[in-house]
Amino acid sequence: MVYVRKNDIRQFINSLDLKDGERHRCDCPAPDCRGKNTFTVANIFGELKYNCFKLGCRVGGIYDTGMTAAEIFLRMNEQQFQRAYTNIKKGKETMEIPEYVVTPKASHTKYQRYVRRWGIAIGDTMYDVKDERVVFPIKHDGRIVDAVGRAVGKKQHPKWYRYTGEADYYTIGIGKTLVIVEDVVSAVVAAQELPYITAMAILGTSMNPKHFEKIGEYDKVIIALDPDAIGKTVEYRREIELWTGRKTTAMNLIDDIKYREYEDMEKLKELVNEISSSD
Repeated sequence: MVYVRKNDIRQFINSLDLKDGERHRCDCPAPDCRGKNTFTVANIFGELKYNCFKLGCRVGGIYDTGMTAAEIFLRMNEQQFQRAYTNIKKGKETMEIPEYVVTPKASHTKYQRYVRRWGIAIGDTMYDVKDERVVFPIKHDGRIVDAVGRAVGKKQHPKWYRYTGEADYYTIGIGKTLVIVEDVVSAVVAAQELPYITAMAILGTSMNPKHFEKIGEYDKVIIALDPDAIGKTVEYRREIELWTGRKTTAMNLIDDIKYREYEDMEKLKELVNEISSSD
């Protein structure tokens, strides 16, 4: 293949002419890398995500086409839509839980301190004794397909760790009103405070078709992100309504849900009750 300069990476990616849902793997085009079959590009609803997996190579990033996922969806025909959903429809394998991820014990002091701090029910978690992480299993259709671990040791990096990377979201609860929050701990807190809702944490910085398919299972949707995420809140609301047709309400919070700010929790409860009574 022809190797290119790093500042020509985007031009090289564009030359591949990948359609929505298509992926391509090849040798790294960076002249100071030239990794064999280590470079991947994927067109995921308007975002060309590329990365070289060779150790030491820094080539990687996201090339945005300028359209949101929802806008691209609206332009797709049925055949394109089905192709993009191929991976969603396939059942994921059950995650093999590592032997060092165990049922929590009273002797796990760092674990106990963390769950007490946030008021988390122990039944929703496990403990990674090797890396000292509170582990939140992610279940799809009753099977654990992934898990998210929160570091509880001092100066641990990364703070959050994905065990398989298979899941795109974390949900907890049984209600037909969905509350979308910033992180897993906020989802657990929301579901514990309002047992008649389902809470969802977006595991990432943007939504994809898997999120929208799941969101479409619920009757009503509330977005309750951190106060500094106003731009993301507006984007999520627009995309959810375009994609799923679900009426979506956005909340203005004083603080992150996991802090259980009184006014925030009361406002959320009132909003959920208003939505339920309007059915």
